[in-house]
Amino acid sequence: MRFITLAAIAAKLAGKPPTRLPPSHSGMWNALLEDGSLAMTATAVLTETNLTAATLYEPADGKIVFGAWVETDAATTVGSVVLGGDSPSDFNKRLGFNAGVFHMSQSIPLAISPFDQTQQTAPLNLIEVTKTDAILFLTIYPSQTAQNTYDLITDRDLQLLAWQLGNITDPSLSGRRVMLRFGPEMNGNWFTYGQQPTRYVAEFRRLVNAVRAVTKRVSFVWSPNAGNNYPFGSNFLPNAEQAVLDTNKDGKVDNNDDPFAPYWPGADYVDWVGTSLYWKGDPSTSYPTKDNSRTPADFWEHMIQGSAITAVNEAYPFYSQYAEKYNKPLVMSEGGAAFALYQQGSTTRLPENAGQLAKVYEDPTNGSNGITRDYRITHEPAVVAALKSDLSALGSVIEWAGPFVAGYDWLTGSVGASSTGTTISTTQTAGAPAPTAVAPTSTASKSDAASRYSSCVAVLAVCISFLA
Repeated sequence: MRFITLAAIAAKLAGKPPTRLPPSHSGMWNALLEDGSLAMTATAVLTETNLTAATLYEPADGKIVFGAWVETDAATTVGSVVLGGDSPSDFNKRLGFNAGVFHMSQSIPLAISPFDQTQQTAPLNLIEVTKTDAILFLTIYPSQTAQNTYDLITDRDLQLLAWQLGNITDPSLSGRRVMLRFGPEMNGNWFTYGQQPTRYVAEFRRLVNAVRAVTKRVSFVWSPNAGNNYPFGSNFLPNAEQAVLDTNKDGKVDNNDDPFAPYWPGADYVDWVGTSLYWKGDPSTSYPTKDNSRTPADFWEHMIQGSAITAVNEAYPFYSQYAEKYNKPLVMSEGGAAFALYQQGSTTRLPENAGQLAKVYEDPTNGSNGITRDYRITHEPAVVAALKSDLSALGSVIEWAGPFVAGYDWLTGSVGASSTGTTISTTQTAGAPAPTAVAPTSTASKSDAASRYSSCVAVLAVCISFLA
């Protein structure tokens, strides 16, 4: 068997020799792009080969899946930069390939539109119009409207989510693969649901059980923040949770404690493991960082395995502890390398570092900490040309989206009840055409189904975003 390491794939994209990293599982470098508020970037899927049984929606052995989180909200401007107003179809056209996964989000309980009082769910229709079989990577954020957001999640909210996912994944309806990420970055202190491990684990399991009672077609992603600088400075730890977070039992919570284990729901509740991982600049230069320096060599490996260079405790290597130990595929749930555009109160562009020509960025994010950061990788011609060249060089290693096939069952590999057992292939290679070249496919059944469900649960195409 041929093994592909995370370092090798990342190095291939960066154009540098790889360093050694243990073989990875199938995974995603899920390109989180275009969210004007949350620092989303090119997340792709990083995969491997030596598995006894494939995880639900795991790419083929030795393959990676590349996708994006695009900012679909109405366009706005910061300086001369236009934020938002994007779509999966437009992303595919700019890239020249059909992304294999698109990341979207919604809250639980569902947010209510202040304009028409409808419930706001992820804009699935924007993926459907690509006419591809791209995976929906759906993040569920516990609502941020209360001090203890977990108390807001009712059994009815979970039932509505389970029904929604049942309709999306049902081959006779939308027929879309779903990877679900609940309460991401729960080990951080920037969400009101953060740093409450006991409650988080209980709610994660509660959600998984509710969804599995309705459909077995959802793959669940557990995705803490990378452990650099854990526990992330001053925090608001609930007193009852501090003993749980003090994993080495020295009477305090600091970088010597395990940033992940208290939040682990258990292997039976997790299909994929993932993490958020960003380079926002050299932290030794200033805060907030705005030096626009190139991502250091081996940054990805250091972040997921631990290194003093990145302030990640090597005693708690995320990849080894979860992907390898539990034989789970790995996804880079969100992340990227920032390019700082503007400082608050100024419309003068910040300078580029000499090494920044090789920057990878996707999506402007708003002025968090007084800095407007740009993570986009498909908007500047020179950058997207370099990216396309690197992606093309990977050839068939990348598993691009194929054309959507109405009625296709991803669990059985067959189409419809009348053709049970008829297996079809939907995998495309790196030469997959952009959407303009994709042959039209029948989508009437899924559009009708989406409309019927929308009238029942008021599905509204709105993507919820938060500050990273």
